[in-house]
Amino acid sequence: MFDLPLHPIIVHFAIALGVGVPFIGFGLWYAIRKNWVEQKFWRLAVLSSFLYALIAVAAVQLGEVDEEKVEKVVAENIIEHHEEAAEAIPWVAGVLTLLALAGCRGKYMRKMQLAFSVAGLLAIIPLANAGHTGGELVYEYGASIAHVSAEKMAQLKAGDLPLGKGEGHSHDGDGEHGHDDDD
Repeated sequence: MFDLPLHPIIVHFAIALGVGVPFIGFGLWYAIRKNWVEQKFWRLAVLSSFLYALIAVAAVQLGEVDEEKVEKVVAENIIEHHEEAAEAIPWVAGVLTLLALAGCRGKYMRKMQLAFSVAGLLAIIPLANAGHTGGELVYEYGASIAHVSAEKMAQLKAGDLPLGKGEGHSHDGDGEHGHDDDD
């Protein structure tokens, strides 16, 4: 279908879930507390945190696959910095899933629901760190160049690759780029 790496695609799903999970938690906790929805709706928090954990594991695994290519253009110690930050995320998501499960029933379920939501907010910190170090790999250290085909690299070096500018790269189909130029 396409020749781009899957790691960045899956990572963005993990980031979206990681940021969304605490808000799902707070929303459900409040709605259950106000009797707007039944306790069984807390399962959505469990499901979202479990899905977050699964996608985080997939992102780490795909990052491992990607690492061999990226090591050809980025120093290993820089990659390891991101790798260490990223490897914490499935564990964080796993703990969130356990907290969500603890909020399903029992004497302290409301407190566990609130704890899950607060922990989810705090869990954004390591997630942001992993995302930041990944962004550094791509935008500061040029990790994305590892995925440029030999053909495209030759075109780039020869100056034959328009880099998204010029004719044939229109987004609206009429040859224009959707912005006003000073003529």
